[in-house]
Amino acid sequence: MTGDILGNRPHVRRRVEAGMEVVVKNHRGGGERARRGLFVEAALQSAAAACYPAEANAPVAAPLSCTSDCLTTTFYAERTLDALLDSPGTLNVAAAAAGRAVGELHGQDVSGDEWAWLPKVAGEHPPLDPIPAGSLGELSAGTVDLAARIHHLGFGALLADTLNAVEDRQVFLHGDLKFDNILATADGTVVRLIDWECAGRGMPERDLGALAGSLLTETIRRATVREAGGEARELLERVDEGTQKAWSAIAGFLTAYRTVSSAPGLDSRRMVHMTAYALLCRALSYTQTTYEFDRLPKLLVRVASNMAAQPHTFVGRFT
Repeated sequence: MTGDILGNRPHVRRRVEAGMEVVVKNHRGGGERARRGLFVEAALQSAAAACYPAEANAPVAAPLSCTSDCLTTTFYAERTLDALLDSPGTLNVAAAAAGRAVGELHGQDVSGDEWAWLPKVAGEHPPLDPIPAGSLGELSAGTVDLAARIHHLGFGALLADTLNAVEDRQVFLHGDLKFDNILATADGTVVRLIDWECAGRGMPERDLGALAGSLLTETIRRATVREAGGEARELLERVDEGTQKAWSAIAGFLTAYRTVSSAPGLDSRRMVHMTAYALLCRALSYTQTTYEFDRLPKLLVRVASNMAAQPHTFVGRFT
């Protein structure tokens, strides 16, 4: 992929097409055929900005056709939420700011004709069903191992009611609401949402589960790589210590979300299931990148399994 790299992200580059300066995004590690692009994202981001009252400090901005230095100077000068994990107080402030922003986004009425073009939300799709034999050669060994484990645990049946639910509560979803798509100022008081190419209609629990799953994944990842080896008990203690930070931020996000009068009501059981689904998506992303089904994705599958099989034990986290 040719063009100038933006924000130290090789899959995001500026270049000229059809005489226009544009920003193009590819899947990480993908070639031209894997292109996602920012042409659609520009329209979705502009629509998201239009959802906020003119007097509000909108956490999105119409991207000026995604040209010039908008992405580098406006967005990448700020930090993603994971950069605040070592400052839990600031992380909670940023999570609350994000909760209010997403509550306002979800609370907008998108039932009119002008929103008819808004697609069903996109997203990752972990292999909940057996992988066809003809596709095995195209996948890494880690992805195949992960898919086998997911199928063995019956995630398809456990999550079917949630994933196949008739989405009667259609809201404007970000579609990829993970910690690295929420940028915050150093004090956490102002946030901005980026990467809108997966945006669309859907149930609000999809966005919120994705954020919860991403924060839990990052704290688990940090616990698993902090020290090589170690006893299983020590690892679980580190995981527990780390996930408490994530749960605290998730609680702050949801509390602020619910203060927005127009925000939709949430189904806590769906929240649990969508968080489990998000954990599986993160595990899949990891195995596709590293080609291994090792300690981190195994831990993610364990947590997701507990959530999917016993959602009643986690509902309190989301109420």
